[in-house]
Amino acid sequence: DYLRVFASKPAIVGMPLGRLTLPGGFDYNFVHVRRGDVDLLPNNDLVLEFGDRVGVLCHREHFPAVRRFFGDSIKGAADFSYISLGVGAAMGLLVGMIPVPVPGVGQITLGLSGALLVALVLGCLRRTGGIVWILPLSANLVLRNFGLTVFLAQVGIAAGPLFIATVAATGLSWVLLGVAIVLPLCIVTLIAGRLLGIPADDLLGIVSAVTGNPAILAYATRAVPTERPDIGFAMVFPSMTILKILFVQIVVAVQRG
Repeated sequence: DYLRVFASKPAIVGMPLGRLTLPGGFDYNFVHVRRGDVDLLPNNDLVLEFGDRVGVLCHREHFPAVRRFFGDSIKGAADFSYISLGVGAAMGLLVGMIPVPVPGVGQITLGLSGALLVALVLGCLRRTGGIVWILPLSANLVLRNFGLTVFLAQVGIAAGPLFIATVAATGLSWVLLGVAIVLPLCIVTLIAGRLLGIPADDLLGIVSAVTGNPAILAYATRAVPTERPDIGFAMVFPSMTILKILFVQIVVAVQRG
């Protein structure tokens, strides 16, 4: 018989399917894994995350044991460890405070990009002993949407009056300068799509990562029915953010020197 359960126990999250052994010694097979809206192949290397729906083929009398092993709780799949979140944030802040020597410039610090680097490493590790570094997908989406809402509200409230005052004082010169800055990115995007054949959903994610604008990513995820914008954003955003932070600090250090 076929049973679908939620992976909600911290003991199995971050573990590959090939390393999971259901207790009881009965026969079973993993036949399906669904993460969010995506169907995944249940191979031995697939690492489980909170909220994954795992399809298990076994005898009906073993259903309770399978449910106990995975947890099978929607509420449990939305919980996350505040300890791992706090430890990861503290580690990121400490790494950002470490001075990094740059030849010809002096010493600079990574700042907030240190937290980004630590997050990338911990996300790759997924778990360390009993500490799970992965946020549940549902909690991740809620935090992302809430953060985007706060970001857009703050940008609108803070930039609105200044934008009107700047346009009134200098006319359209700053607006035209903004267009001149954005225009090369639009041209490169068109070239990448037309000549290199990069799909539009990948390009939307890459552009949003290059500009560092999560609003573009939010639009892209609603405009196309795939997960490719998120993948493109995740591939490019960390390196671009680190480069921007380092570039600004290097320029400031050079000017001071």
